[in-house]
Amino acid sequence: MSQRGELAVLVLCCVTSIVLVLLPDPTQIRVADHLGRVLTAPYWSARNFLDDMFFLRRENMRLHRELFSLDLERSHLDMLRGDAERAGVGVPVDGGGFPAPCRVTMRRRGRFTTMVRITSDTPLNWRPWLPVVNRQGMLGRVLTVVSPTAAWVELMSSPDFALGVEFRRTGLLGVLVPREDRYLVGMVGRDEDVRVGDEVVTSGVVEVKDNPEGLRRGAEAPRGILVGKVRAVAVPNDQVFKRIEIEPAASCNRNETVFVILPVQPGGRP
Repeated sequence: MSQRGELAVLVLCCVTSIVLVLLPDPTQIRVADHLGRVLTAPYWSARNFLDDMFFLRRENMRLHRELFSLDLERSHLDMLRGDAERAGVGVPVDGGGFPAPCRVTMRRRGRFTTMVRITSDTPLNWRPWLPVVNRQGMLGRVLTVVSPTAAWVELMSSPDFALGVEFRRTGLLGVLVPREDRYLVGMVGRDEDVRVGDEVVTSGVVEVKDNPEGLRRGAEAPRGILVGKVRAVAVPNDQVFKRIEIEPAASCNRNETVFVILPVQPGGRP
């Protein structure tokens, strides 16, 4: 605004103030109320709306976390009951984990890996290989920590992804790997009992991965997180293992709120 325009605005404000002061008290109140509705009410309405939106978003993430914690606890109990029914067959159940809510802010697809960038509203003590899930099931795991509030996640659809899994009904163990546009579970014998519709969950087995510096211990996913269901089962004549195709429970294409499963320390804190 030019100097002349600023002067005009100043004069207008002064004249308006003088007129308001000279008005009777009831008229001052009515005029002030009308000016407030016209000039300041839109600002406060927009500000209150944004405050409510941020509050609802935080509350929604908190409720999602609590619901997922209950789902994970129920899954652990189901696995314990299944172990008891099978007279101890299976992998011992671990202590679960603490789900920390995060937001997906970026996605990157490459030749050898598919990743998303996630951010947390609070600093997290996360590290590579921590599992990342949504309410439907397993999504991937932390690949690179950028900062205490941001990290890149390798999705299950990445070509070199591998995950130890378990068939909930029978306790059989296998390894989930992506192949083109499908997910296959290997290392399951041709004579084992696997049926279409069987649920496949994380096994809780600690993974060990080779790298140039030697073997590295990975962060295991808590046992019982849903991975998917068996879509098809085949027994090739020239192979000793079944060919098992899985329908994943969670979609890797569209996600907004996800959870990083932090290990729970002996004191009960993540």
